[in-house]
Amino acid sequence: MIEIDNILEVEKYIEDMEAVIFDLDDTLYSEKDYVWSGYKKIAEYFKRPELAEQMWEVFKKGGKAIDEVIAANGLTDARDKALQIYRLQKPDIQLYQGVSDMLERIQRTKKVGIITDGRPEGQRAKLEALHCSVDKIIITDELGGVEFRKPNRQAFCLMQQYFQIPFKRMVYVGDNISKDFLAPEALGMTCIWFKNRNGIYGEVQR
Repeated sequence: MIEIDNILEVEKYIEDMEAVIFDLDDTLYSEKDYVWSGYKKIAEYFKRPELAEQMWEVFKKGGKAIDEVIAANGLTDARDKALQIYRLQKPDIQLYQGVSDMLERIQRTKKVGIITDGRPEGQRAKLEALHCSVDKIIITDELGGVEFRKPNRQAFCLMQQYFQIPFKRMVYVGDNISKDFLAPEALGMTCIWFKNRNGIYGEVQR
């Protein structure tokens, strides 16, 4: 497995590849930005700006931020509404600096795809906000539920069938060492681990 500390380093290792497949969250953009965006939108809805900071503090400690803060502020009856706001938000997020240009350069000579886990409505909203234009996107939950999330192989097999490129000529780029690479490594793909120190899983993996 290849390890990189900056997502833009991907281009150094793909010269002999025909397809480059990326994870989404904390690989192409900061998932923390998505989380913060959701907290701000909840706070705006309730006209309680302090709620965003409170949720962020709970989140940093690994707690259930929305549940805990909503309950602590006497808004328990509005929990479902808060979750709905978070999950259906139009997020204020953007690709990491340089990623858009990188993707454009790669697509000049190779196929580019995205395989991402998560609720379809949330992942679609992220992709729309990020203006991701790639050859193929697979949201694993859309294949039949959470059981198709990584490390399930199905999404990788479907991507290979779509591109008609041998697995050995494909590379997968992700940030989560615990689940992202089990399937692609077993299938014979090259794997690039983006050791995202600012990602949600950054401290867990080091």
